[in-house]
Amino acid sequence: MKHSAPQVAPSDKVPLKEKLAYSIGQIGGLADAMENGLLRPVFVVTMGISPALLSTLDAVYRLWNAVTDLFMGWLSDNTRTRWGRRRPYMFIGAILAALWMPTIWLFDRSWELHWIIVWLVVFQLGITLFVAIWNVPYQCLLLEISPSTAERTNVSAWRAYFGKVVGFIAGWVWYLSQLPVFHDASGKPDIIKGALWVTLGGAVIAVSCALLPAIFCRERYYHQAQKQVKLPIRTSIKLTFKNPVFVRLITFTALFAIGTGATESLSFFVRLYYVCGGDMKLAAAISGIGSTITLFTGIAAIPLCQWSVHRFGTRTTMLAIMATLFFTGVSTLVTLTPAYPYLSLVNGIFSSIAVTAIWVLIPTMNGDIADHDELRTNERREGAFASTFSWTLKFSLSVALAISGVLVELAGFNAKLATAQPPEVLLSMRLLLAFVPAVLLGAAFWVTWRYPLTTPRMTEIRAELEARRGKL
Repeated sequence: MKHSAPQVAPSDKVPLKEKLAYSIGQIGGLADAMENGLLRPVFVVTMGISPALLSTLDAVYRLWNAVTDLFMGWLSDNTRTRWGRRRPYMFIGAILAALWMPTIWLFDRSWELHWIIVWLVVFQLGITLFVAIWNVPYQCLLLEISPSTAERTNVSAWRAYFGKVVGFIAGWVWYLSQLPVFHDASGKPDIIKGALWVTLGGAVIAVSCALLPAIFCRERYYHQAQKQVKLPIRTSIKLTFKNPVFVRLITFTALFAIGTGATESLSFFVRLYYVCGGDMKLAAAISGIGSTITLFTGIAAIPLCQWSVHRFGTRTTMLAIMATLFFTGVSTLVTLTPAYPYLSLVNGIFSSIAVTAIWVLIPTMNGDIADHDELRTNERREGAFASTFSWTLKFSLSVALAISGVLVELAGFNAKLATAQPPEVLLSMRLLLAFVPAVLLGAAFWVTWRYPLTTPRMTEIRAELEARRGKL
């Protein structure tokens, strides 16, 4: 169904300075992205930790992150300061996360492996806490940055452009950490030394950008929120899950996150050992080139997503995205081949388009749900929705990571064999990589079909809220 493009009233528009400050803040996400880009090359390939164990540890600290997100959402909803509910936490969290980022690479290589694992766990617990202190209030700001759905989509699109920068940098960190300047005395790449210095540079960039929204953005609904009764965390979570539209959104998110994340380890090892024959430099180069290509395809996807939403609506756009991801996953049976290693970049192009569009739409949908909830409860609870959504996402990613390690083991992969993996193991990994996402993304397609907050419905909700606020 086609929709007429919604008009944004002048009072609903976000000033350019504020829009830029908020969007550039997305680069603060380097605190997570750079570490994730280096974990497997360092701890599995270099240090010899089992990929299943690493996935299990990932699941543990993501569960911890889910708890910290819920707490931060509740805390920021119930905070009252002269600087607002969100901005003080963003300022503190950005600085703490940047200071903590490089510490993961400071372990002593002579330690026994179990002590290195303990070091890794302590680091991950710390970085996820500090990122949550910054990230949850940052996400909340988008939900209240404008009362207009269209303008929230516009800001989300701006933010997505800078999110592409994060993906671009993260895609090259493995390659950069192997540059000649980081080689050891024998002339071999010292990836741990390289990771330390690359991460130090990333920390400076991350904190510089993450502080901008804390300094320059305002909280539109803070004066309204000051009058609200502070709710216990249990009550806040319970009320959030009582919103039926929100339940649909987090169900979709869980299916999407598990469907795309459960094969992350499979994708890494299939590319390294099947497509590239164990050539780490080739695999790293393909990863870096892929991040560069997807940077531009992702950027191109943002206005395409905006056009599609304005013309066809959120639900139709999401259905098209799910179909794209479904066929992209199945196509890996053809595109991931040692005969043409760079053909694997095709999957990255289409995945980038689809995933970029999803992360443009989901924050807007969450903002719509906050408006829908205000209509039902007469309260603004952006923190509850942002943090519960984040909790669902992190929990889903934990499940995905746990499944990811299990799938690698199920396929029969043995890290000690390196390039000598049996052909039947490589085939099993390829089949799982193609068809596990297909089942979960098919379910996500069905959930999307039932999403009720269309453009006409949001126009009605906005009118009802404005009428109600006018009477207060």
